[in-house]
Amino acid sequence: MIYKLHKFRHFWRITLIILKTNALLILLAVLSIFYHSEAYAQNRIQLLGTVKDTTKVGIPSASIRLIAGKDTLNTTTDSAGRFRFTDFKGDTFLLMVRSIGYLPYYKNYTIKTGHELLQLPLVTLQADPLQLKEVRIKGKILPVRVMQDTVEYNASSYAIHDQDRVEDLLKQLPGMVIDKDGNVTASGKPLTKIRVNGKDFFTGNVKEFISRLPAGLVDKIQVVDDYGDEANFTGIKEGEPQKLLNVVLKSNKNSGTFGNVSANAGTSDRYGLSFSDYVWKNTKQIGINGNGTNLNNGTGMNTNVNTGVNYRDKFGKKLVLSGGYNFGYDHSANAYQNYRETISSMGTLYTQSSSESVNKVNNHNLYLGMQSQDKDDFMRGNITGTLIGTVGNSIYDSQQSGLIRQNLNSINHSDTHVPVIDADFNLSHKLKKKGRLISMTVKANSGKNHNSNDSNNQIGYFNPTTGEPLKDSLLNQLVDSRNRNLSLNAVFTYTEPLGNLKDSLIKKHLDLSYNFSFNHNSTGLETSAIDNNGLTSRIDSLSNRYSSAFIQHTLGATYRYDTKKLNYSLGINAQPYLLTGGYDGQSAKINRPGFTLFPVARLNFIPSKANVFSFYYTENTVRPNLSQLQPVPNTQNLQNVVIGNPDLKAALNHIINLSYRHVNTGNGSALQLGIGGSATQNKVVSNTILIPDTLNGLKQQTRYQNTNGNYGTNGNYLWTLPLDKNKYTIQVRGILGYDHRVSFSDGMKNFSNGVNINQSAGLKISQKWVTLNTELNYSYVDNSYSLASTTPNRIQTWVVSGDTRFFITGSLRVSATAVKTVNSGYSLPGANTLILGGNVEKMFLKSKQISLKFEANDVLNQTNNLNRTISDNTISESRSNQISRYFILSFSWRPENFDF
Repeated sequence: MIYKLHKFRHFWRITLIILKTNALLILLAVLSIFYHSEAYAQNRIQLLGTVKDTTKVGIPSASIRLIAGKDTLNTTTDSAGRFRFTDFKGDTFLLMVRSIGYLPYYKNYTIKTGHELLQLPLVTLQADPLQLKEVRIKGKILPVRVMQDTVEYNASSYAIHDQDRVEDLLKQLPGMVIDKDGNVTASGKPLTKIRVNGKDFFTGNVKEFISRLPAGLVDKIQVVDDYGDEANFTGIKEGEPQKLLNVVLKSNKNSGTFGNVSANAGTSDRYGLSFSDYVWKNTKQIGINGNGTNLNNGTGMNTNVNTGVNYRDKFGKKLVLSGGYNFGYDHSANAYQNYRETISSMGTLYTQSSSESVNKVNNHNLYLGMQSQDKDDFMRGNITGTLIGTVGNSIYDSQQSGLIRQNLNSINHSDTHVPVIDADFNLSHKLKKKGRLISMTVKANSGKNHNSNDSNNQIGYFNPTTGEPLKDSLLNQLVDSRNRNLSLNAVFTYTEPLGNLKDSLIKKHLDLSYNFSFNHNSTGLETSAIDNNGLTSRIDSLSNRYSSAFIQHTLGATYRYDTKKLNYSLGINAQPYLLTGGYDGQSAKINRPGFTLFPVARLNFIPSKANVFSFYYTENTVRPNLSQLQPVPNTQNLQNVVIGNPDLKAALNHIINLSYRHVNTGNGSALQLGIGGSATQNKVVSNTILIPDTLNGLKQQTRYQNTNGNYGTNGNYLWTLPLDKNKYTIQVRGILGYDHRVSFSDGMKNFSNGVNINQSAGLKISQKWVTLNTELNYSYVDNSYSLASTTPNRIQTWVVSGDTRFFITGSLRVSATAVKTVNSGYSLPGANTLILGGNVEKMFLKSKQISLKFEANDVLNQTNNLNRTISDNTISESRSNQISRYFILSFSWRPENFDF
């Protein structure tokens, strides 16, 4: 630097002399300066080197110093002993290398010009014979740390084995659950996004990357209550947060390549082939993946093909660009059984049905994104295009009994195309006054849905008194529907700081906001009948064009108070809205205005590092959807024709939640309690109507109307107790919920009361030679209807599950799983199951990156996918087919290098 300054001064002295003599010499001097500057820039050299000991093992964290003239450069070696100097200028230098436990190294180097990259000879350090005996000072490692919106787990407090992935580490953490499909929940809420070192990581797919990232790289795992990037910049937190997983890696682990190549084959025509490769170098991320398999353990017989590529990099100091394309193909063959009970004022209708379907789905997804952030500005923009095409064929068979006796056999062919474009843009700017800022967010969505359905129906009618068959009716319909949706949402916020700006311990703000929301739906429905001669005729009563629009303005004012231990916000929102609509053939138009005024509140209280109290209350308006508004009959299910109601109002939801979290940072034990409730005004509910037909029987219709009286409350808790330095963890969790629902039958109110109880207790064992997750779960569901004469419907389920891994040697593992389920109260058969499985895995090479695995799934072949849902006045049970018993031999290669 001194040399450069001296040269600069000398240049100006010469220039001043030239200015006094001749202008021509000025031009020659300037040209000379440019020439020498260019030649000087060309002498910039990048130096690479490696430091090892006498056993040829790289020495990490060695101190490297390079002295060239009056310039000095410093760096340290990475975990493999490598070091690098960029933009070195000169031709001679002194290299000094030091590391604890080794003799220092000094050597002079002379380099030839004309080289842009130079690899220095290997530096070998000799052990220091006079080194003092090593002294280690161990501090107590806290397994858990609690921050305002974050719970942090120290990875070194848990057992991590060679070739373990992040998902193997997550299974050991208190309150973390990973199901058989790889979906992750934390404290009962799904993890929706993954970041590494606080930065977006590739596509952000939690399920994908926790099975890819090596657990040995991890320093800490953070579970974050995330309100979004804009909230992190502005400090304005709205709505309920999502759970985000942030993986903090060990120092210098911010670059690497990792991937997977696998092939498997087995019984029942099971096969699979997949590959992935990810290049990660600081801010640059490039990923490519593809797979084809029929090992999807969901319902039916599925063949999936997926491929994709994504890219992310930082340009300049603050601009990050990202993009990706994914293609998916799914060919599925499914078979379902369904049992429904529908309550009415006249009695109960029982429906037993079965269906078989074959579907082919193509899915294209293109994503482009950008983000820029510095101290005063935040900008983000994303656009996503999706194109889904589906071709399906199905056979449906249904028998009704009880109140109505009727059979239906239907053969359907459908062809659907759904293009969708989503875009959002956010801009936030901090003004000169500290704490004052403005922000704007705009979101837009445009989508189409074109469906062509060819339905061939055969209906069997019976005498309502004797039950004798009366006649069969054939009906072949062609239904062509075209739906279009367009939505726009814009939010503008201004924040003004209040109080003494010099007082940094207390921050007060006033947020003023305006939210404009617009949603427009339109549909065209064309229904035609085909007679026995193949002639097509339009059915006017089942054809129409309908459109609706919902416009909403929200004006809000919120006061925010923030300190280290207490932060809260109190506000009020005024929300005028307008619902409009109309359909062909009717002169009457929908023009329904409305207005709501409601408070919003949020509070976080942290009396100590171990305790956090949270509370929030909010409201939101929900417009009726198109099928609920459209007055044209929907005859896709001839046993239950659906007719919308254009006179529906928008519903208003009230939501309240209170939670408490206690974490003992000494041993990692934790207690979480939560209670919440919701109530809905003008909720849109179904009205089941029974209409006499021409055969003196009854046929069912579903209509919609608004009503009050729908509310629910729930409570939950989670308690975990780690023992013996997290080698054992006891976990107990439970849920208690109550719902009061109102629906209608023939215009009469039907009150439904539901109780949901879920209780589980589990034990986790994490040791060097074995890991075990075992749990006992009990659930109870009770639902009763005021109009039903039958006894309440109660479902009880006991589940005992265990998942264990034995580490026989460093390269041999054995795993086993067992799930026993005992049900009572279901109407469909096959409720009790015992699912057994396991695998043996052998790893090869010193790196253990190659493995062979033999896997057995559902050895007793008892999987049945039994499920129950409750809505309005209907209880529905379903079960689906699944090829779940098979044996697989898999080959896997996981190349990876994180020592850049």
